[in-house]
Amino acid sequence: MWEASNHESINDGIGTSVLSVRPAGPQQPTLMCLPAFGWDATDYNFKHLMARLPSQVGLLAIDTIGVGRSIHSQMVRTVPHILANLEDVVHHEHVSNLLLVGHSLGASYAFLYAQQHLDNVCGLVLLEPPYAAMAPQLLANVQSFIENYPQLVQQRQTLTLQQLLAEVNPLNLLAERVANARIDLAAYANPSILTEAQCLPQLVTTLRTAEKRVLTLPIQVLVTDQRLTAYRQSPWCQLGHLVHAPGQHYLHWTNENFVRQQLLIALSQS
Repeated sequence: MWEASNHESINDGIGTSVLSVRPAGPQQPTLMCLPAFGWDATDYNFKHLMARLPSQVGLLAIDTIGVGRSIHSQMVRTVPHILANLEDVVHHEHVSNLLLVGHSLGASYAFLYAQQHLDNVCGLVLLEPPYAAMAPQLLANVQSFIENYPQLVQQRQTLTLQQLLAEVNPLNLLAERVANARIDLAAYANPSILTEAQCLPQLVTTLRTAEKRVLTLPIQVLVTDQRLTAYRQSPWCQLGHLVHAPGQHYLHWTNENFVRQQLLIALSQS
């Protein structure tokens, strides 16, 4: 069983990153998980899935600087900085044969990381990844976040654990959800997250270029039934293999069995 409480800290020169890691068995891949935009702790975000995968599979959940437990350092969360933060941790842990699992904006970072490190990535499983043509919607959402950020900072002063319990992974045990909520409460409205929002136009530009490169890696793109039509008209229809199922945007929370089955398929192909 993978315990999200087993974590370590490293200082990579950018700042201090906190991670949870389980070494892979011989010739086995390591799943590296990347969550959506926000300050949630990565290990708890994916724990219910990771805990039920074969024990010989390696697991790596990194709170990049400015999110989750990694809030004692600050980082301007540009695309290059986030990718460098991930690679510094991977290098420090001597992890190879990565299967990247990314959700939403985390899927974008997974895709870009794979392009930079093809020799160390064996595949990708992406949950509703953004694409450059979504820029108007993405930028509108992030502009709303930027405009509301001062209110979020004020809200942090009165925010309760109970309120955040409603926002964390509902599939974990109650004690895990409480621990998750405490971490998120401390990280709430972290200034590093504001810089990531402000850098989103740069990410869109980077994605627009990246989408023109077809990778030789197996890429599974998991989407909800209601968004299947849009994804069939997106670059992901050519870049990866679309698989759809009922659920909401947080597919790994709302259709756990489907996502786990797709992970097992990806593991069998790695």
